[in-house]
Amino acid sequence: MKKTILKISLIILLSVSTNYAYSLNTSYYRLIEDKLTKQTTEKEHIEEVFSNSDLIISEDETIYFSGCDFKHSEENKQEINNRLNKSDFFRNYKNELKKYHLTTNSFSKLYYRNNNDTLENNSDSSDQCNEYSNIYSNINIILLDNNELMIPYKNQLFFFHRLSNEDEKKLNDLNNNGKCVDIPQKEIMEFVEVCYYQHMSILDVYDAMSTNPAYIFREKIGIGENRSVTYEDKVVDVEYKWKGKNKLEILQHFEGGETSYIFKHKKNGTKLTTIESAD
Repeated sequence: MKKTILKISLIILLSVSTNYAYSLNTSYYRLIEDKLTKQTTEKEHIEEVFSNSDLIISEDETIYFSGCDFKHSEENKQEINNRLNKSDFFRNYKNELKKYHLTTNSFSKLYYRNNNDTLENNSDSSDQCNEYSNIYSNINIILLDNNELMIPYKNQLFFFHRLSNEDEKKLNDLNNNGKCVDIPQKEIMEFVEVCYYQHMSILDVYDAMSTNPAYIFREKIGIGENRSVTYEDKVVDVEYKWKGKNKLEILQHFEGGETSYIFKHKKNGTKLTTIESAD
């Protein structure tokens, strides 16, 4: 199950990065997992849904999340209060708001999904969004005064922090320089994708991808450094194998299959082949 959700997350991430026009002002937010408690219901499900997905805020104040777009409502605090009140937000999340000492005065902006809008010229993202409409259709995303994003979901509040300027630059460089294509496979349980990143070394691409926990690139690596590690929280064994200074293979062995990332550096950039296969 974990393997399937991770694969879906990677497909969503890569499809968005291929079709969305990133700029230096694109902002990225990630789940604050420290605010997930033992009492969080469906904790594992929440982590899989939210922690492997970027919330991306564009220059036009649109949030892109897992193929869906959420528009910024031009409203003051009182209007935000009225909109949320109509959806029973304050009644449904009374205890959660009290736990985090939040009131309407803590809310800076409100973003909501417009079902008629999709990512520009991107019907695939619309399909992905519709596939998970039971999760996203009634979601509001709230920007708090402390610059965290908050998502009310299943009577719980989930919080997201903005990445550092350094990590945002890495991701913008990756997305602006990358172009990905899916490779059709005969095997139903296999997914292959090839990406080309101009003007980026293997370590440039790896470091940028390591900012996203979906890839499980946790090790700080250097050229020629081979190693094997195990991450018990993800139930995965990972091997790093260099073949010369211009080729790196990362093999991730899950209970339900294997994912391999093959980096090859050439004069004008790096080619990355991702292969996911189920047992």
